[in-house]
Amino acid sequence: MAKRISGADRVIMALLTSQWPDGRCVLAYAKHGAMAVVAAVPVPDLPQGDSSLWEVAARHVPGNSLNESESYGRWLLCTGWSMSVMPPAHGLVVKGEPWSLDVLKTAVLKEPCYGSDGVHVGRMTFGNEEVSERVRKLLT
Repeated sequence: MAKRISGADRVIMALLTSQWPDGRCVLAYAKHGAMAVVAAVPVPDLPQGDSSLWEVAARHVPGNSLNESESYGRWLLCTGWSMSVMPPAHGLVVKGEPWSLDVLKTAVLKEPCYGSDGVHVGRMTFGNEEVSERVRKLLT
């Protein structure tokens, strides 16, 4: 069973091309203590909405990486963190809304990166149905 963490911190979300040319998912970025959270937000009835971000990272990081966890974790952390620096024009930011994350992978980095000691990667859901509907509209 996957580890589950929860929070109500600010979450920044936007579309991410998860499979070229037209596979999209909603990417979410948040902080949880000293760790970052980078997650796909599943959208019912939209199969592309539940992508494995670890597999997406695998397609973007050079294949000769010596440390998969470090390389993929840094790529995902950079992808999520960049939304906090330059929020996407058609993205979604929620604050104070309860969320939970089914952690599929955790990458603790050798050195902090983008203000985080590492990254929890998984699938994020929200307790508020209104937020879930707003997320769904990002994909439609």
